[in-house]
Amino acid sequence: MFFTQSGSRPQPISETHNPIFLCRKHLVQVMIFCMAVTVLAKWGTALPGWRDVIASENGPVERMSAAIWLMGFTWCLAAALAQRTRAVEWLTVAMVLLLFGLRELDAHRWSTGWNLDKLANYWNPQFPLHERLLVIGLMVLPCLIVGGVLCLRLRKTIGQAWFADESWLRHLMVGVAILVLCVTLDKVGPYVLPLLAFGDFGQVFLMEIEEFLELVLAVFTIASLWPYLQKAFNGDG
Repeated sequence: MFFTQSGSRPQPISETHNPIFLCRKHLVQVMIFCMAVTVLAKWGTALPGWRDVIASENGPVERMSAAIWLMGFTWCLAAALAQRTRAVEWLTVAMVLLLFGLRELDAHRWSTGWNLDKLANYWNPQFPLHERLLVIGLMVLPCLIVGGVLCLRLRKTIGQAWFADESWLRHLMVGVAILVLCVTLDKVGPYVLPLLAFGDFGQVFLMEIEEFLELVLAVFTIASLWPYLQKAFNGDG
């Protein structure tokens, strides 16, 4: 999937082939695309306000994000079958995309009845102990295992890619940065807004930014994986 040829020396490259330039270019293109589809969603659904389109639960933007994650999941499964030498990597990435898609659909809420993102719920006596342990065993631990396997498989590759300035590593770093920003807006934002006296408008605006960035993250991830998916389907590597 991701590899760097050993023994190769860095060669001078033009700006259009510079990994930083390409990553920035792809991010701008993805954001323009996401803004366009958001406007089309507003126009096509005839919903009264932007909040209903972007920030509402099960709204158009959230559904598009989930659909993109799940579409990427199926593509990665197909890539695992097509590129058997990288099957473990593709299957692990597929599981990550599946988890993101299920998270967008709030599968953790309708399957368990409570919010798994809220850490206080894990020691809340309101929820039975056996139910909390079941959630940890069937949902939390698999997520940690998938993340651990992916990190182990890419550990050496990331080190090689860092020194070779590989494009995919730049995309990975940008994706992680967007993810961290989304989590920060979701978890920290509600506590900061009252201190800034922004009121309900600030809360809604924060939710819109978070949901839009989650759509950007989904599209950016699939766009970053696309060249490697094509190689897998063409039988390269």
